[in-house]
Amino acid sequence: ARTMVIGHTGAQIFNSITSNAVPEPDGSDSEKNLFVMLDTAIAALKTPVEGNDVEKEKAAAAIDKTNRGLKNSLNNVLTVRAELGTQLSELSTLDSLGSDRALGQKLQMSNLVDVDWNSVISSYVMQQAALQASYKTFTDMQGMSLFQLNR
Repeated sequence: ARTMVIGHTGAQIFNSITSNAVPEPDGSDSEKNLFVMLDTAIAALKTPVEGNDVEKEKAAAAIDKTNRGLKNSLNNVLTVRAELGTQLSELSTLDSLGSDRALGQKLQMSNLVDVDWNSVISSYVMQQAALQASYKTFTDMQGMSLFQLNR
């Protein structure tokens, strides 16, 4: 029996990344929570950076990290979507196979149960006549001898 996961939780979609995620340049862990990433980007965009190069670099780094995180999250969402698409395709194929088998079984049952009475009776009468003719020929031939054929 095959078990199929039919409901992915929000944590599997919005709070995790795939194994081939884009790593952070400094080697630190990537942010996994999509909503934390968006909050970080919003906070960086709200920070005044005019005339302050340090704040400008912090904001750019935060936005870059958010961009990588969003790319990783999108990759995860697409992975889940592909998995669900494959499962839907499998279910569709199984449904089609089930319909084909049901049709085949109905046809087989129809061949076993349904009878065209006209053709069956006609075939029976023809077989009966052929049997009677062959029986009469056999009995007539059995009663004959080689001497009776010359008469």
